[in-house]
Amino acid sequence: MKRRNAPPIQWIPVFEAAARLLSFKKAAKELCITPPAVSQQIKVLEQYLGVLLFSRNGRKLRLTEAGDFYFTYAKQVVKSHKTGILEFDRRFNNRSLLVSTPLFIAQEILIPNFLSFQERFPQLDFRILTGSEIADFETETLDAAIRFGEGNWSNLQCRLLSKVATTPVCSPTYTAENDLAVLDWDDMDRLNRHTFITIDEELRDWKKLFPALSPKRKIVCDSYFSAIKSAEKGLGLTMGLIPSINNWINDQRLDMPLNKVFATNLGYWLVKPKDIEKDDLIDAFFGWAYSLFEQLPDLKSVAIRE
Repeated sequence: MKRRNAPPIQWIPVFEAAARLLSFKKAAKELCITPPAVSQQIKVLEQYLGVLLFSRNGRKLRLTEAGDFYFTYAKQVVKSHKTGILEFDRRFNNRSLLVSTPLFIAQEILIPNFLSFQERFPQLDFRILTGSEIADFETETLDAAIRFGEGNWSNLQCRLLSKVATTPVCSPTYTAENDLAVLDWDDMDRLNRHTFITIDEELRDWKKLFPALSPKRKIVCDSYFSAIKSAEKGLGLTMGLIPSINNWINDQRLDMPLNKVFATNLGYWLVKPKDIEKDDLIDAFFGWAYSLFEQLPDLKSVAIRE
């Protein structure tokens, strides 16, 4: 039998609320209508679909098999509508800015200075989204993001916040217990005995400096933040990114056993889709974030190797 047209869209939020709460009374309260109005709309929807969506046994309300199936799609409709109106307001009505950033940068640089941004822009609703995954502008409602890399994302506008250098780091205790201060870093046999902490299973970050590296032990973390914390706890060596960990080194939470910093073509970049029309807000955020990177302290007497 050929299916009739989809039911009127205004019935969907009523059904979704009743199915989620399993109560016409609670759904009515949430939707600011009366319980009889909820009951009537559910009955009309059931008549339209030709099946019962709820099993009404006494006071207990349960979804039927058909109701449970339809609830799956009703949730998607309601969620899509809510997400859409939030994005609409963010783009056209509110002075808001949602920026995705690596967890370490959020924790160490942005969040400790969050109030200074609010003081400069009190009318702006500024939100920080953190995570270990690269922000996807196609599927997420973001205005901008801080990314780590070479800045060669052709589909995005990219502005450099800070160049990045690298250096092996570990806890001061790990340095002392393993005589790293006198380690010959060209001695691969000795170096391979250490535990290497990385976010890359293939250790590509390490092998740029030590191509022959093949350690017996490694710890693979899901984020740079986890790798740094693991090194701080004395679990092994990780590759630190300068200048984001300068405070950790100067405060002796981390040690630089090699006492050398290696220049790279990497950096932290502020990126945004080319069609996002919030240039004034993103310019304000860029200026603020750039100044925070500029204010990071220098390292105490280290050699820099190109």
